[in-house]
Amino acid sequence: MMKMMILAPRRQGLSHEAFRHYVTEVHGPMVKRITEVAADIRHYHYNFPVPGAQDRAFGHPIADLDIVTEGYFDSREAQLRNMQHPRFMEILRPDEANFADTTRALMHYTDEHEVLPGTEAAAKLFCFRRRAPGLSREAFQARWREEFPRLLGEAPLRSAITRYVQNHVQPERHHPDGASPKYYDLIDEFWLRDAHALDSLEPGRAGDALRQFEAEVLTTERTRAFVATMVANIP
Repeated sequence: MMKMMILAPRRQGLSHEAFRHYVTEVHGPMVKRITEVAADIRHYHYNFPVPGAQDRAFGHPIADLDIVTEGYFDSREAQLRNMQHPRFMEILRPDEANFADTTRALMHYTDEHEVLPGTEAAAKLFCFRRRAPGLSREAFQARWREEFPRLLGEAPLRSAITRYVQNHVQPERHHPDGASPKYYDLIDEFWLRDAHALDSLEPGRAGDALRQFEAEVLTTERTRAFVATMVANIP
């Protein structure tokens, strides 16, 4: 199964509250009403930012986003066909400009790798990661999948996590301009005990080891965090 992840800010002149209302009360129900579009989607949900939340786990800047949308499809090809439905093009695609800044939105095709099975709590921490120069996307993802979970197991962050998956962005040829550095190579997704589970964390030696590993394999100035709560749409 392929997971589509869309990272988007709201359109100019719209408050976050109005943006969230439009997504959940207008656009989301519209998606469900267009049956041929909804039929292709296995799961579809929204992640909205927690006001004032900070990344105490890694100290990364908070992403300038109003939503991370996640849609699950049988394959990338199924998602591409989904976007070609006439009523998607006639109704849903134009409606996106009513709430999102579509010029800054980024869509990633990802493969989900579960690292720590567990409970899907409502609160999450996303970390958007771009590889260091000199590493291919595939080489970076292989190192991250092998080494990061071991370091995480020793880190203070581990006590706040109820589930963890790595979303590996598919090869660059699957994105219209995939080689562009505006795309990320991997999106970490941590489910948290609650929206404030990170507040009491203090960095320790294991936390330092995580940050050292990040410095080795990431363009760290590109890394962003996003603390969010989830709202389900489909099913």
